[in-house]
Amino acid sequence: MGSNLLKKVVLLFFLLVIVGEFFAMSSQNESKSANSFAIVVHGGAGTYSREKKYVEEVNQAINLALERGYKILEEGGSSIDAVVEAIKILEDCPLFNAGIGSALNDSGFVEMDASIMEGKDLRAGAVAGVRNFKNPIILARLVMEKTPHLFFAGEGIDNLIKKFNLDTINPEILITPEQKKRWSEQKSKTKGTVGAVALDKYGNIAAGTSTGGYAGKMVGRIGDSPVIGAGTYAKNSTCGISCTGLGEFFIRQSAAFQVSALMEFKNYNLESSVKEVLKKIFDMGATGGIIGIDKDCNIVMEFTTLGMPSGYIKSTGEKKIILFKTEK
Repeated sequence: MGSNLLKKVVLLFFLLVIVGEFFAMSSQNESKSANSFAIVVHGGAGTYSREKKYVEEVNQAINLALERGYKILEEGGSSIDAVVEAIKILEDCPLFNAGIGSALNDSGFVEMDASIMEGKDLRAGAVAGVRNFKNPIILARLVMEKTPHLFFAGEGIDNLIKKFNLDTINPEILITPEQKKRWSEQKSKTKGTVGAVALDKYGNIAAGTSTGGYAGKMVGRIGDSPVIGAGTYAKNSTCGISCTGLGEFFIRQSAAFQVSALMEFKNYNLESSVKEVLKKIFDMGATGGIIGIDKDCNIVMEFTTLGMPSGYIKSTGEKKIILFKTEK
């Protein structure tokens, strides 16, 4: 009897040790995952010059956006702050089709769109048809954080700017010589949207997208960039997404949301989800790109065009910047 009791005590002891080790490892993994952070940005899917100086300038702009956003995350800032800062850098750079350097519509002036979303509580904000404010991503954030609404357009944009005492600009400032030349020559091709997605130290994901649309679009046209679920989406339990491409097709596919839904309901991983959505859009006759981060800090930069300036930095120190498909 004593021998059997001793055996049971020893067995129970080893079971407790094994269970304790398991929970300790799980706790370490959860802690590691929770503390991981990263940011990924893109400057639009499309066709880009391979001229050395131009490539260097584009890569420098992508790097600056990454570094500014990453610094915020590294110092304990929020994913929303990082996304807004990164996108502002790209909006202020005339090399991209957002903010300064935006494409001109068929009447020869700029109309910009932007959106932002938080994965923690699915809050979001968006603006469309911005004509006289340099950084639409700032307006999108104000809509999300300072109003009970989600989407502003038309006269509502001007009212929003007045309400928060923001400085307007002369719309001509947004027009670069390159875009003016492109418009006068009736060239429809243009560089694409900009966007950013970030995961902060607290496990919160945010995503944002900003664009000038495509060259020669009809006045009042709105693409996917300001449409939550089409051009932008974020959910902490799955991923954050920013899209670039011909917006009509991304809207029809609910592209950004669909990536998240494939992960949540079909158990796809981030890469498989993104590739599946881009394939559907390609089969419809359009190209584009998607960047994303999932809850485990996995990153995707996928595109079906010849180029998409993009890059990421992870808290592990891993960093990558690409422009052309051959660099992937």
